[in-house]
Amino acid sequence: MSNKEYGRFITFEGIEGSGKSTNIAWAQEYLRGQDIEVLLTHEPGRTRIGEELRTVLLRTRDDRLMPMTELFLIFASRMQLLEEVIIPALRRGTWVLCDRYVDSSIAYQGGGRELGVERVEKLVQAMGELYAKPDLTVLLDLPPNMILDRLTNRTLDRFESEEQSFFERIRRTYLDLARNDPRIRVVDATRPLESVQDEIAGLLNALLNESIDG
Repeated sequence: MSNKEYGRFITFEGIEGSGKSTNIAWAQEYLRGQDIEVLLTHEPGRTRIGEELRTVLLRTRDDRLMPMTELFLIFASRMQLLEEVIIPALRRGTWVLCDRYVDSSIAYQGGGRELGVERVEKLVQAMGELYAKPDLTVLLDLPPNMILDRLTNRTLDRFESEEQSFFERIRRTYLDLARNDPRIRVVDATRPLESVQDEIAGLLNALLNESIDG
């Protein structure tokens, strides 16, 4: 997926309450202001099949959804999204912004659910040539003890209802990934929104300049 005729693929990652939805919507408008054709999407979901799987994944339930079941359901939704939405858009030259992608699986199921990072990475490898590697991943970093303050006045879904230790494992895994992959840029999400978006703008501008130079 590195052909220069393709659009750029940018993913936003982070734990609950880190501001992904707010900042990815802002990034969409920012890029549109630069005359870039942009598609905004999210995981799990966005396709008809994906939205049905999303309902299963996020619904609070009495019976336990097993970690491996959760992992495979997310990858099923992901493959549908890639083939139906993301790859066609990139081939048209559209820039794709995705709220969560494979790094979420590595962090949430590999780290949070303690399935192991290597196990999840093997599933990523199994995607083969359908795997679209992001050109940039914005990791909005937030300490887990701030989650509840960010999620006030809303009904929590199955992930948001997890204990703080779950999110601490996720955050550690995310930061480990970022230390080993320059594609992942850590943005301090505890700062005022304007400061966060100024930094995101700088990352987007670098990618825009790279596209022009390329």
